[in-house]
Amino acid sequence: MEEVAAHFRGLGRKVTGLRVSHAFHSPLMEPMLADFRAVAESLTYDRPRIPVVSNVTGRLATAEELTSPDYWVEHVRRPVRFADGIRTLAERKTGRLLELGPDGTLTALAQDCLDGGTETFAPALRRDHPEPESLLTALAQLFVTGLPVAWDTTIPLDGTTSRAQEPLDLPTYPFQRRRYWSRDTGSATGDLRAVGLGSAEHPFLGAAVELAGGDGEVLLTGRLSPAVQG
Repeated sequence: MEEVAAHFRGLGRKVTGLRVSHAFHSPLMEPMLADFRAVAESLTYDRPRIPVVSNVTGRLATAEELTSPDYWVEHVRRPVRFADGIRTLAERKTGRLLELGPDGTLTALAQDCLDGGTETFAPALRRDHPEPESLLTALAQLFVTGLPVAWDTTIPLDGTTSRAQEPLDLPTYPFQRRRYWSRDTGSATGDLRAVGLGSAEHPFLGAAVELAGGDGEVLLTGRLSPAVQG
């Protein structure tokens, strides 16, 4: 392994050794496979209720595979087809990937596998970050992409919530984020043209102002009076 690591470092690649107790997914696991199989065969399996992409094959796993002790023995011994599995998710138009684990390691690897697509990646926890902050950040990332989140269960208001923790309703419309300044004509103080009002050039409508909503909409104002129109 050191020779392999040195080879890739020589190519300018980043190499990080895993701090693990055993060489999982390698021939060095073979001495324990018989004992592992005995445990796997003693379990009761249920058919999956959601699709599962297999790390053994990199493809969508069948119910027969996931409920077979043989599959889990192979899982210990065979290499992890992580990149193939991520590409399978992309082929199935999976747009959101949530990592459930102690850090964002797999999130970074998944991003490298997909070459900057439109997918959203959200690790639930981050090393050296507060857990509530990390989890809520992940939920917020998914929420803004259109995924519904049960906020009432995420942030329960049970009488112990402080005022600073109470959720607030934000505007539901998208901000246009365009500057809008009234046309300053350079007129003197007291002239309404300085605040954007202009002549409507109409006998009943005295002034016009362009609305910030855009697309040529204007607000017309005027005063009707017998003293003026009579």
